[in-house]
Amino acid sequence: MEILLERMPVGRLAVTTEDGPYVVAVNYLFFEDCIYFHSALSGRKMEALRADSRVCFLVDEVGPQVLWERGCGISQIYRSVACFGKAELLEGAIKKREILERMVQKYVPSSYATSPMTDENIEKTAIVRILIESMSGKANELSSVHTVIQVNESS
Repeated sequence: MEILLERMPVGRLAVTTEDGPYVVAVNYLFFEDCIYFHSALSGRKMEALRADSRVCFLVDEVGPQVLWERGCGISQIYRSVACFGKAELLEGAIKKREILERMVQKYVPSSYATSPMTDENIEKTAIVRILIESMSGKANELSSVHTVIQVNESS
């Protein structure tokens, strides 16, 4: 589960709002057994987190669709991890900078030049840390009982 959390580029954050559940895709960093993401200081997601810190965070890796002789005869190959925990705002420019720099390392190849982060930009950015309380994984792995469905990608 941790390998999948380290590898995937996008996760889905689920929060509770006054109007009900809200799910949003975010770029993230899995580091020191926590999930980090950055955000604007305000907005629907941040309002929800301030009102209720409980979250669910999901990552998944989708494989091919396959034929097999069970159920309806078709299935999806995938791996997923759902993390449950509490979100908190990270305080302090030094720690925020460290997380943002690690995120840049995750997403931007070292061959690309990036602009240095200014103190002003760091101050205007929220960094949220999810303290994972539990996680569960699920997978449907490709095996010899599956026949991969070939998709024609003609234009």
